[in-house]
Amino acid sequence: MGGVLGTSGSLVIDHTMDDVPLHQMRNDSLRHGSIATITGGDSPPAYKDDPARLLEKPEERRARKRSHWVAYTTMFVMSIGFSIVLSGVWPYLHELDKNLQKESLGWVIAANPLGQMLASPLLGLWGNKSGSIRLACLSTVVMFIFGNIMYSLLSLFNNMGEMAPYYAMIVSRFIVGVSSANVTLCRSYLASSTTLQERTVGISIIAAAQALGFVIGPGIQAILTVAIPDGVDTGVSWFVWDKFTAAGWVAGLLGFINLVLLLPCVFTEYNIADKEREMLKLSRQDDENMKLPKPNYVGICGVLFAFFIVLNMYVLLETLAVPFVMDQYAWSESKAMIVVGVALSAGGLLSSFIYVLNGILSKKYDERKVVILLGLLPMIVGTFLFLPWGNGKIHIQVCHLAGDNTTTVMTTTELTTASGTPETDYISYLLAEATNDTTQICDYGCPASQTWCENTPKLPEVQLLIAFIITFSGYPVAQGIIQAIFSKMLGPKPQGVWMGILTGVGSFSRIMGPIFVSYVYTDFGTRWCFGILSCGMVLALVDLIVFYKRLIPMKLPDVNNKHAYDGPASERS
Repeated sequence: MGGVLGTSGSLVIDHTMDDVPLHQMRNDSLRHGSIATITGGDSPPAYKDDPARLLEKPEERRARKRSHWVAYTTMFVMSIGFSIVLSGVWPYLHELDKNLQKESLGWVIAANPLGQMLASPLLGLWGNKSGSIRLACLSTVVMFIFGNIMYSLLSLFNNMGEMAPYYAMIVSRFIVGVSSANVTLCRSYLASSTTLQERTVGISIIAAAQALGFVIGPGIQAILTVAIPDGVDTGVSWFVWDKFTAAGWVAGLLGFINLVLLLPCVFTEYNIADKEREMLKLSRQDDENMKLPKPNYVGICGVLFAFFIVLNMYVLLETLAVPFVMDQYAWSESKAMIVVGVALSAGGLLSSFIYVLNGILSKKYDERKVVILLGLLPMIVGTFLFLPWGNGKIHIQVCHLAGDNTTTVMTTTELTTASGTPETDYISYLLAEATNDTTQICDYGCPASQTWCENTPKLPEVQLLIAFIITFSGYPVAQGIIQAIFSKMLGPKPQGVWMGILTGVGSFSRIMGPIFVSYVYTDFGTRWCFGILSCGMVLALVDLIVFYKRLIPMKLPDVNNKHAYDGPASERS
């Protein structure tokens, strides 16, 4: 409280500073009602560890934290939309068309990240221009629901051509991919609704929400595989209810719940980064000194490359998992889906726990050292352990014609007698027989077309488990902290477009991973596949070491030099 002289000379009480917090000066206590004039030195103890308390009221802080949970939920649901079908896509494709090869799997999986990559920068720009993420998020969640329903109704396309269901699956996954580009908006919103001090924790939690989606997704598919081992007769030809279509309906239901959470009555947006920037401006006498420096573009490119490699490794493992164990250990489709679903869920649960630790580690240690020592190095070791060594043999599939285990060759005379047709119809008869009786039934194991299985040793199951655990331990550290470093390098400015670029790079990685699996693994085998991946992880490590000195938060003016709550008196002292 202070006073000023009125127009008639009387003293007028000024209450504008009644709520200003008093500053405890080291060893001296201020008397009641006095105000400290601070021109430098330490921040007030009450706000030193939590500068956000200067920028918002307690009820605003609580509402802002609630809005974060909506962003976390959106990230969680979008990751489920991607992961819930991963272990079931290959068997689902086989059910739709028995003649499809592994190459077709890559394009179905890649359709999702392709849609996300194309839409991410556009959504980021939309969010920046509008100043709000609500409308964009609502629109994409509606697309998410539609895409998953389409995935569950692929039987509608059976009468539209032999390859129609396959192409419809690609379109449905592309639509879900476009919708999942709203993770760009979620990351951008977290960057704008957290202070610099809160950002690593916020980014780590949103990454944990994404990892939790990867836990729940494969787990849901595994549960549905056990609960619905055989399709249910619905009495409607185009409505199929089985373990594959049920996954799409579950994802659609989660999308509807997410839609409700984004409504104005639930979700309110807060931009505390702008307030933080304004506070910095008020702490400077010369506004020209408050112009934010440009980001370190060279360092940002290094971060994006490392992010590409890290995410590529993770997605490749998820995509490859089911066909890999079916080839290596001669497992059935159902067994592979259940085991892989449980393993991915357990790995995702481990990742979620480690994501939470990221915030603690980043406060105690240099984030750059954490991402190198606890992130990339374990992933390099884990990837190397996926290389097969030893003398174990991979079982090669044995195939025979449906209904018979032998092949009978008939002479032309026997053919005429058996068929009742002259010898001139020999070719026509063979074509008819080929159409009716050449359906092959194969046992489990590596297809004979993958010739590398004959001279490549089988990966021991214990070695596979150890490699899996080590890789999934390093991934959340690398992925989560790389995102936090990226956001801090951009500083307190709208990050919608930049987060769109980050998501686009991740999407491009998720495109290349499945296609890489489809061709390199199918044609050359595990040694080439994981050998190339190991080299990529080493390059990511070298990349971060080379750009080590550039991977620091944007340097901002020192807010401790002058505080907004010092009042006008500090300017006149």
